[in-house]
Amino acid sequence: MWMSGQHKRPADQGEGQTGIVTMSGGETAVLLDSERRGLQVYSPAGYCWTPKVGQRVLVIQGRGEIPCVVGARQDGDVPDKVDIQAKRLALDGDRVSVSGREGAALQGKRVELNGEVYVNGERLEELIARIVMALLGGG
Repeated sequence: MWMSGQHKRPADQGEGQTGIVTMSGGETAVLLDSERRGLQVYSPAGYCWTPKVGQRVLVIQGRGEIPCVVGARQDGDVPDKVDIQAKRLALDGDRVSVSGREGAALQGKRVELNGEVYVNGERLEELIARIVMALLGGG
């Protein structure tokens, strides 16, 4: 019968579908009408994230392309890791890295540091103590 063939209509090219992430990390897989593996994850330039297993995501497919994940449903859940890279800024969980040769990215900006502060891998307190000792001739 004609209607039985219409039960599950596959998504048209470019049409979005939502699904649940079943694999994350090295290979991303999403359960849509069936599980799709090896999906690429797209995001705005400079922003990098990995969807979590169980997360609801939006998947689209261009003409002749492999389906790709283009976003996640906003449900108040905070990602485990988000990298934002703009030449001199990177956020990684509980770590923020700000770097640059001339410091131009920070010029005229207020920077507040809370928590443990490291300068080139050395705790700030230890760095200050080492500099003071060197100035006083004790090391």
